[in-house]
Amino acid sequence: MTMDSKHLPGLKPLILIVDDEPDLITLLKRLFEREKYQVATARDGEEALWMLRRIAGQGHQVLVILDLMLPVRSGFELCRFIRSHPAFSSTPVLAISAHTGTDAKVRAFEEGADDFMEKPFSSRELLARVNALIRRCQKMDEGNLPPLRFSFGPLVVDTERREILLNGTEVFLTRLEFRILHYFVLHQGRVVRKDELINALWDEAEPVGDDNLKVHVHALRRKLGDRVHQPRFIETLRGFGYRFKNRWEDSGVDHNVRR
Repeated sequence: MTMDSKHLPGLKPLILIVDDEPDLITLLKRLFEREKYQVATARDGEEALWMLRRIAGQGHQVLVILDLMLPVRSGFELCRFIRSHPAFSSTPVLAISAHTGTDAKVRAFEEGADDFMEKPFSSRELLARVNALIRRCQKMDEGNLPPLRFSFGPLVVDTERREILLNGTEVFLTRLEFRILHYFVLHQGRVVRKDELINALWDEAEPVGDDNLKVHVHALRRKLGDRVHQPRFIETLRGFGYRFKNRWEDSGVDHNVRR
């Protein structure tokens, strides 16, 4: 495990690379150090937890590149820890995995990853994705969200406190899931087209397809206890996009939005 002792001033966050392949760690460390990033590394989930706690104590901004198939603690477990820890709840996570197909990708997003890449990947694409993810997170800074407190049946959204409550219990969303929900709430009752949502929330230089968007909306729905065929909050309009309901039929509780 390595970590430079000197924190580089400026806009670039520290990159934490978590992978059990020594050659890949060496390659990625050199790649990001050439781009003037500060780099830390860990080779299993337990080591990564120790590193994250150390980073939290030093006040670093951090982006995590996380292999999902790790010894000791899996990347899925580590992702859950990151999302549940107050110091890292908004930390960008790029998950990587040798497992192909949609299952690993969907689960990674459900556990809180912001992006996903299958191994093997090109260094150039990885660097582009990391830079795009950093720009996206800067764009999605919650401090730039219009102040809003929204009550809709059992759901409460408070952007000033960055708090989501469902039936009185806090729901932990990723930065992107929070932003998607916020956008839906602001445009409740009308159709939000997929391309509109992508343009509003993703960096224009970052390639994002419908499938990627669907995975994030699916993860958001799961956390809200919503179902595609019996939606309480988010309706899917096939061929068009989504619509956040503007009427709570089950409870009869009025909702309001303060901007």
